[in-house]
Amino acid sequence: MSMKKTILISALAAALSTSAIGVASAATTSQVTAPASFNLMVNDASLQVRSVQTNGTTLVSVRDLGSAAGALFVVNVKNGVTAYINGHSIELHAGSNAALVDGAQVDLEQAIENVGGSYYIAVNDFVSIFDVEATTDAAGQVWIDTVAKIHADSINWINANQLLASSLTEEGRTDYVIDAKTGAATKVLSSETASELSVSPDGSKAAYTDEDGVVSVIDLTSPTFASKQVSADSSIKPELVWSADGSAIYFLQGDKGSVIQKLNVADGTLTKVLEDKVDYKANLSVSTDGTKFYYTVTKPGAVTAPDGKPVDADDVAIDTTGTEPQVYFYDASVKESAPVKLTTTADDKIFVGAAADGSKAFYVSVEDGKPSSLVAIAKDKTVKKLIEDKDVLQATIAGDKIYALTDAGEQTGLYEVDTAAGTSKLVRNLDGNVSEVVAAANAPVAVVVDDQTFVIQGDTLSKITK
Repeated sequence: MSMKKTILISALAAALSTSAIGVASAATTSQVTAPASFNLMVNDASLQVRSVQTNGTTLVSVRDLGSAAGALFVVNVKNGVTAYINGHSIELHAGSNAALVDGAQVDLEQAIENVGGSYYIAVNDFVSIFDVEATTDAAGQVWIDTVAKIHADSINWINANQLLASSLTEEGRTDYVIDAKTGAATKVLSSETASELSVSPDGSKAAYTDEDGVVSVIDLTSPTFASKQVSADSSIKPELVWSADGSAIYFLQGDKGSVIQKLNVADGTLTKVLEDKVDYKANLSVSTDGTKFYYTVTKPGAVTAPDGKPVDADDVAIDTTGTEPQVYFYDASVKESAPVKLTTTADDKIFVGAAADGSKAFYVSVEDGKPSSLVAIAKDKTVKKLIEDKDVLQATIAGDKIYALTDAGEQTGLYEVDTAAGTSKLVRNLDGNVSEVVAAANAPVAVVVDDQTFVIQGDTLSKITK
């Protein structure tokens, strides 16, 4: 199959044994077959559960499926069974065409059956009462994923097996470590003021700032995700970038990103890398040896107003001439060197990243009336278009590879680009609203489709966030 689809089940009840009186009771007059074995795929593993047939429908054992799904607990009541699950209650009754979900009646397609003291229910009714997704593959095989998945507004790789996902609300942010195979989420940090977390290259740490600019580092290998303050410097830090060995953090300093600073994680020492009086730096990228820096500079528009009127009046004019972002290169290993402006063109430039050796940087060039292209710009200003015959929508760098999304009509093309050779190849075409590709060196590729994250595993897409 081209895409493995799943049934996502939060939890199901276990150990059921009740009388046959139900809510909105419906007498069962149809013949129910003796229990037989039924195969399901649970968390990518084959599972045999008991099943019965009634009215041409297969009902599965709540006991068997509930054990695999990990129900919290079940309380027997006089006329049925109540399962308490993630703060919700679901009440089931043998012989009934309805269930109570948090006290509200939900109709079922098929009455609950009690066979030999065990409850059986239609899979579609599982989906209905637990508010989950359901489908089967092309061969009719039912797939089940028992892990409750979170919603993620942003996601980044930690290592080949884990991702860092962030959920954003009006109250702040919550960050989770996500298992790349199952989607199981473990909370790392919940804060009203923390910045976006920046993961170290080895995936062992994540850095962030609070509302005062103070830098803290989370130990992602600790069971408690212990956090430690590493700098009390209170300057604004719009970007945090780890050194390749994880010993230092580089950041742009000030509300205009004017200065490049280096923070020693061990002792909090700050070292100024560059202060050239040029404001509005962004997209900082640092070479493996910590000497070569790429970044963009975007000048603000010039605001003018008619004589005698304040510049905040409604009829002010903003001249955006020359405000297009430009790519800069700075070599800190050369004494008395100055930043070099690599580009001067009027296209919009969406920065992608830089090669680990600092030899070149990459960006998506956007011009009106032309397909957006993926461009490499070398430190000697040599320009090469890596993808120019397709409309590039978004791209991300992963070691010596770049993964790019392109417009393929009703689909979205995912391309892999070899940055050293300058060649590209189609990985696959994707259906749905594909908004982002997420990649990292030595890790699988993930894509965001219809606001849900999928990890590409061979020929399949495994959903890990909802």
